Amino acid sequence: MPAAAHSLEGKVAVVTGGASGIGLATVKAFLEAGAAGVTLVDLKEDALSSAVASLELSEHDAARVLTVVGDVADEATAEKYVRETSERFGRVDVSVQCAGISLPTTNVVDLDVDDWDKTIKVNLRGVFLGVKHSLRGMLASPSGGKDCSVVLMCSQLGLEGYPGSSAYAASKFALRGLMVSAAAEVGPAGIRINAVAPGPIDTPMLAGFSAPGHTTKGNIKRAGHAHEIANAVLFFASDAGSYCSSTTLKVDGGWSKWC
Repeated sequence: MPAAAHSLEGKVAVVTGGASGIGLATVKAFLEAGAAGVTLVDLKEDALSSAVASLELSEHDAARVLTVVGDVADEATAEKYVRETSERFGRVDVSVQCAGISLPTTNVVDLDVDDWDKTIKVNLRGVFLGVKHSLRGMLASPSGGKDCSVVLMCSQLGLEGYPGSSAYAASKFALRGLMVSAAAEVGPAGIRINAVAPGPIDTPMLAGFSAPGHTTKGNIKRAGHAHEIANAVLFFASDAGSYCSSTTLKVDGGWSKWC
């Protein structure tokens, strides 16, 4: 069990994109940190079933997990996962907006508008909807949102951009504008909104990012691991990050220094 400051004892969390990669690692970290309930949201039911099976939970711990199938870019999905989490566990204390896509790298002059729209729809619209409905649920709770936390999954490319990644970088840059504005709105209620900006992480999404040698450019000379990002998410979600608001934390092994 983690130190008390990093505990999620009694907290209820939602994690979009929870069936794989950083999202699944975050779910695991939250359960290990004592969360009373964690909802995994993903597009495919079979992926969610496989994810839950991979956690190898006891019967007791399995009761702390809820799965919701849906497209995060559909407002009905955000309404659904907030509602069902509240019905099952009583409230939503933490919302991690981790769902996202990355298409193969393409110069902006060759970027298809449909690929642009798809990227923005999932990476930005989906997060906006998740933030909107998570905050509504938090503010409507008996605590009025006190000690609640929203964590957005940004990217190193959302801080500095990268050739061939215009759509992805634009979506992640925009997340920080959403974060800063929304954090100012709900901060007085006690809700914190922050973002984690990973560098290259060894997940399936990394395969679409084709820059030669990109995983060895950082100080640490390797790709990161999903659990290393989950640890940063846990920091923001727990009391360890209680004085953080509209903060973007780079977790990139020093990669940005060399990109």
